[in-house]
Amino acid sequence: MACSGLIGTVSFAMAKSNQVSSDLVYSKYVQQLQKSSAHSVIMFAGQGDVQPYSLFVHSPSVIPLLKNQYDEVLLNAIIKMTQETRQIAVTKHPWGTFVQAASFASQDMASETNYDAIWLRDSVWGYLALDSQADTRSEAHQVLLTLWDYMATSHQIDRMKSIILNPALVNDKDGQMNVPHIRFNSASAQFEDVQEKGKPQPWTHKQNDALGLFLDTTLQEVKDHKITADEWNKDKRLDALIYLVGYLDKARFDQMEDSGAWEEDARLNTSSVALVTSALENLQKMIAKPSDVEKPFVESLQDRAKTLKLEHFINSENLLRLVDLGYLRIDKQLAMGGESPDYPKTDPRYRQADAALLNLIYPARLHRLTIKQKEQVLDIVAPLMGDIGIRRYFNDNYQSANFWFHNIKTDTDSASHAERKKQFVPGTEAQWFFDSWYAKAALMVYEENKNPHYKALAFRSMNHALAQITGPNMIGANAKPVAAMALPESYNFIADNGELWEAPSPITPLNWAKASMTLMLEEMKADIHK
Repeated sequence: MACSGLIGTVSFAMAKSNQVSSDLVYSKYVQQLQKSSAHSVIMFAGQGDVQPYSLFVHSPSVIPLLKNQYDEVLLNAIIKMTQETRQIAVTKHPWGTFVQAASFASQDMASETNYDAIWLRDSVWGYLALDSQADTRSEAHQVLLTLWDYMATSHQIDRMKSIILNPALVNDKDGQMNVPHIRFNSASAQFEDVQEKGKPQPWTHKQNDALGLFLDTTLQEVKDHKITADEWNKDKRLDALIYLVGYLDKARFDQMEDSGAWEEDARLNTSSVALVTSALENLQKMIAKPSDVEKPFVESLQDRAKTLKLEHFINSENLLRLVDLGYLRIDKQLAMGGESPDYPKTDPRYRQADAALLNLIYPARLHRLTIKQKEQVLDIVAPLMGDIGIRRYFNDNYQSANFWFHNIKTDTDSASHAERKKQFVPGTEAQWFFDSWYAKAALMVYEENKNPHYKALAFRSMNHALAQITGPNMIGANAKPVAAMALPESYNFIADNGELWEAPSPITPLNWAKASMTLMLEEMKADIHK
């Protein structure tokens, strides 16, 4: 049935004069939401032991294609309908090929959020999606080579060298800027940081998950015979990989608190350790027993490491030691219940349920992770599912209700974090695009255990992901229009006089969301063809 954007209630009345920057703008916005038809509610019976559920569908075009389960014909129809929605725009400069975090029609929004910058993590996800499609595989290759060139810049290598020589730099007052950086400006031929007042913007660059994902993906492209010897030997690309392994070793990645996928205050994150462990395990196996395809790369890497006098970092024994340490941490923290549970429960760093744990299933390739542990990951993340999307974690104050009316920056500085905490409306966490990620992970678990419960979970999550596609004439959570048939970073809430309406984040469309949906649909297609 069709209904307005009203999605629920909160048990308090908002004092607008204290909560928003402009009463007039806010009041008119709420009136627009009340009059709009933002979603339709569709009831689904579920299947197997998956309970009945409802979908808040935002695009009328999506409704005819939503089913309880899917065959090849239905899936192909969805792939065709979402083709433009999932298209990832690639930016090309003489110095590289880039996937920006978001593709905004408005330069004002790009400048306001800096989401036109290049995040290492988001770009690798973009690569994975582009590489999964035959017609964009060559672009994907260039995107990955550009990221490799970024990691091989002198400033990145110098940062890694400094930590190798003095690991204490990780934890000093400038630790977030001392480590390898994970975000940069693609408009700069030198891959400079995003600038603020003429200087590199302070950022939470301690993000080992992004570094591990980059390393693992690069090694996988070597294993898949997609990188030539001329390409891996170019400039300082091999140096970058050697120094990166040395950095992760000396920084003690298995004990290092990092800002992780959500770029927050540092904690010891299972997901970050997992992605690094996956990469190091991949490299260890290549070095211990290289295939015919891998052997020339391994020999080049080892020869270069000897020249740099760093061969001790990438020998098989040292890598196996690091992999063992990684699994010890993963096993311990999963047994304790999740993402960063190895703190007192009163410590703000303590966390169990976190959507970042999906990294352990995908895109990590953890050979020792058991099927029971993968099932556990899905169980831990499941309570984060909302009516629209999946929360990053409970009590997440980023983009909670009325966020965009408080003039809070999307930056990671302490002032922005403090303002988020101050303005947080309990129970109104943003609900993100992660249903497509969850669907892919659940289907991968099904392919391993053949338990139909996990295929049913995958279908349910795919339906939630499709329901997030924006409809026509939708208003974003900052009172400005958003594109139709687009994938938002998240759905945010607008709270007024005890009532809640959902609205897409103005960060629409997000390339990570596009990539995640493409990878989900490719997983579905592969399963149907088996």
